[in-house]
Amino acid sequence: MKPIVMKNTLFAIIKVAVTVLLFVYIFRKVDLHQFSITMRNARLDILLAGFIVLWLGHYICIFRWRLLMRPLMPVPSLSNLFGIYCIGLFFNLAFPTVIGGDVVKMYYAGKPSKAYAQSFAATFLDRDAGMLAMMIIACAVIVVHPVRVTGIPVSIIIWGVFTAFIFGNIAIFAPSCHRKLTDLLHFLRLPKIAHKIDLISNAFQISGKHPAGLLVSLLISLANQLLVIAVTWIMALGLRIHAPLSIFMIFVPVITLISMIPISLNGMGLREYAFMSLFSSIGIPLASCIALGLLSSIVTILSSLPGGIVYIFFKSKSDAQQLAQFETEFS
Repeated sequence: MKPIVMKNTLFAIIKVAVTVLLFVYIFRKVDLHQFSITMRNARLDILLAGFIVLWLGHYICIFRWRLLMRPLMPVPSLSNLFGIYCIGLFFNLAFPTVIGGDVVKMYYAGKPSKAYAQSFAATFLDRDAGMLAMMIIACAVIVVHPVRVTGIPVSIIIWGVFTAFIFGNIAIFAPSCHRKLTDLLHFLRLPKIAHKIDLISNAFQISGKHPAGLLVSLLISLANQLLVIAVTWIMALGLRIHAPLSIFMIFVPVITLISMIPISLNGMGLREYAFMSLFSSIGIPLASCIALGLLSSIVTILSSLPGGIVYIFFKSKSDAQQLAQFETEFS
């Protein structure tokens, strides 16, 4: 077995183990009878509405990704991009490797024109815009509506991540900082990483010549993040949980950040733990908090499954080998 395959297999096993342990820990803290009642009393019509809103958020992301591609490479059709986006969701769930769905999206979007470097840059910028929008919303709301949670420094987490995000982008995209960073990477004998940062930086410089496109992509990102927050709020209503929308606008970005820590399967277990810790601090019963977190994971899984069907129509015999090569390079 090749080292990269062994490493990815080990990562997957560790993620499964961490996910199982987290769920064991979480459900040992909850009254299972009360949890069962909470789930049985859920309003399916409202939960279905939340699922539809989630897919609306997925769909508008395609326009952001497409917009960021235009200055860099030939753009696939809207239907193809939506199919590729769905495949990326599926790979994030079914193949929890180091890169997962992003490398799949990069590969299939760049495959028709062989513009893989440009596709990588566009995919990175797409992620970057989404992260920036999430941070802007969380920081704006925490200023207007400060939240104090015992044992969890919510404001410090949000502002700390936002500051690190801004400095990280400056280091990659500002020409002077970028040169220093790549010089350091070459000195550390990491030329491949330096090359990838070069690609991202060059793409940003090109995209920077199209400020209108960047502004529109940020506006799309803000709309998408508001929809993501709305999905959680709608699901809470479906579980008969009543909390101010402003609480969700603060808590959901924090939960998203926590679930992005790559130690469990697609954030499962971590997501439920974050829901339990944050929402219980404002008086929501533990059973309801965990039910909300579990439903959040369930809708994530359900929204990923159609990508498996789409993948059947996209894949070819050479794709697996090419994807494995990309996975090796990015790992």
